Amino acid sequence: MDRTGLEAEDVEYEVVLRFRPGGPAIFGVWSKPEVADAKFLEWLGAHGQPGTVLTLTETISGQTRPMKTWTHEGGLQVARAV
Repeated sequence: MDRTGLEAEDVEYEVVLRFRPGGPAIFGVWSKPEVADAKFLEWLGAHGQPGTVLTLTETISGQTRPMKTWTHEGGLQVARAV
Protein backbone atom coordinates (compact mmCIF):
# COMPACT_ATOMS: atom_id res chain seq x y z
CA MET A 1 0.00 0.00 0.00
CA ASP A 2 1.37 3.40 -0.98
CA ARG A 3 1.15 5.85 1.94
CA THR A 4 1.33 9.56 1.28
CA GLY A 5 0.53 12.76 3.12
CA LEU A 6 -0.90 12.60 6.64
CA GLU A 7 -1.48 8.84 6.47
CA ALA A 8 2.24 8.32 7.04
CA GLU A 9 2.30 10.58 10.12
CA ASP A 10 1.21 10.01 13.69
CA VAL A 11 -2.18 11.80 13.90
CA GLU A 12 -4.56 11.93 16.86
CA TYR A 13 -7.82 13.79 17.40
CA GLU A 14 -8.74 14.58 21.01
CA VAL A 15 -12.07 15.77 22.38
CA VAL A 16 -12.01 17.30 25.88
CA LEU A 17 -15.11 18.14 27.92
CA ARG A 18 -14.95 20.29 31.07
CA PHE A 19 -18.02 21.33 33.03
CA ARG A 20 -16.23 24.53 34.04
CA PRO A 21 -13.13 26.29 32.66
CA GLY A 22 -10.01 24.68 34.12
CA GLY A 23 -12.07 21.97 35.86
CA PRO A 24 -11.63 18.21 35.70
CA ALA A 25 -11.84 16.79 32.19
CA ILE A 26 -13.47 13.90 30.40
CA PHE A 27 -11.64 13.14 27.17
CA GLY A 28 -11.19 10.70 24.34
CA VAL A 29 -8.62 10.25 21.59
CA TRP A 30 -9.35 8.91 18.10
CA SER A 31 -7.31 8.29 14.95
CA LYS A 32 -10.10 9.33 12.55
CA PRO A 33 -11.27 12.96 12.44
CA GLU A 34 -14.86 12.06 11.54
CA VAL A 35 -15.15 9.84 14.66
CA ALA A 36 -13.76 12.59 16.91
CA ASP A 37 -16.08 15.16 15.32
CA ALA A 38 -19.10 12.89 15.88
CA LYS A 39 -18.11 12.51 19.55
CA PHE A 40 -17.68 16.32 19.85
CA LEU A 41 -21.23 16.80 18.55
CA GLU A 42 -22.60 14.00 20.75
CA TRP A 43 -21.04 15.49 23.88
CA LEU A 44 -22.20 18.97 22.89
CA GLY A 45 -25.78 17.74 22.58
CA ALA A 46 -25.65 15.85 25.87
CA HIS A 47 -23.64 18.31 28.00
CA GLY A 48 -23.80 21.73 26.33
CA GLN A 49 -24.81 23.99 29.21
CA PRO A 50 -23.55 27.20 30.84
CA GLY A 51 -19.99 26.72 32.10
CA THR A 52 -19.17 23.81 29.78
CA VAL A 53 -16.01 24.01 27.66
CA LEU A 54 -15.68 21.52 24.80
CA THR A 55 -12.62 21.31 22.54
CA LEU A 56 -11.48 19.24 19.57
CA THR A 57 -7.77 19.29 18.76
CA GLU A 58 -5.56 17.64 16.18
CA THR A 59 -2.05 16.43 17.04
CA ILE A 60 0.30 15.58 14.19
CA SER A 61 3.75 14.29 15.13
CA GLY A 62 3.61 16.05 18.50
CA GLN A 63 2.24 19.39 17.21
CA THR A 64 -1.24 20.18 18.60
CA ARG A 65 -3.64 22.52 16.80
CA PRO A 66 -7.16 23.53 17.81
CA MET A 67 -9.96 22.53 15.45
CA LYS A 68 -13.19 23.40 17.32
CA THR A 69 -14.16 24.95 20.63
CA TRP A 70 -17.59 25.43 22.16
CA THR A 71 -18.70 27.38 25.20
CA HIS A 72 -22.23 28.42 26.10
CA GLU A 73 -21.17 32.05 26.14
CA GLY A 74 -19.12 32.03 22.92
CA GLY A 75 -20.88 29.36 20.89
CA LEU A 76 -19.06 27.24 18.34
CA GLN A 77 -15.67 28.47 17.15
CA VAL A 78 -14.13 26.59 14.22
CA ALA A 79 -10.39 27.09 13.73
CA ARG A 80 -9.98 24.29 11.20
CA ALA A 81 -12.63 22.18 9.47
CA VAL A 82 -12.76 18.44 10.09
